[in-house]
Amino acid sequence: IVVAADIAAYAKGPARPTCGAGAVAVLVGRDAPLAMVDPSERATHATHVWDFFKPDHTVEYPTVDGALSQVCYYRALEDVYNRFADKLTNKKGNGTKDEEKQFTAESADYFVFHAPYNKLVQKSYARLYLLDARRRYQRAKEQLLLKESEHMPEAVPASDDSASDASGDYASPDPAPSP
Repeated sequence: IVVAADIAAYAKGPARPTCGAGAVAVLVGRDAPLAMVDPSERATHATHVWDFFKPDHTVEYPTVDGALSQVCYYRALEDVYNRFADKLTNKKGNGTKDEEKQFTAESADYFVFHAPYNKLVQKSYARLYLLDARRRYQRAKEQLLLKESEHMPEAVPASDDSASDASGDYASPDPAPSP
């Protein structure tokens, strides 16, 4: 069993309502009910940002930039989810053509979110569907461009005519008369 716990205590201010503690216990091993069968089917995110830190270790409370912390949370969610979804889609050899075989938010049974406050979790789960819609749009756009490029006529080589001068610069077909 692996147990991890954390406590969050904040000074008076807007972050105080998010104070609390959390813990998780995970059974690991061969017969564990939660198994990561293939460790390559994961994605991680790390960044160096000063949104939450303790500059003075003699003071119990951290320095917090709540707005920046929320931006960091969403950036991490988007980065990890997109890379994870792409990995699972590509690993299964599904490519990008079969819409039914794409990994989406509906493909998983559960998602686990860090939950400093309820609305962030609700908005994050909804954001997964937004990210899926963006990925579908991008695939459709790429497929359309591919189809268009297949139907484009081949470029006709330029002929030596009066449309270009010796340097290769474009010349107007009706040059202005000289004064």
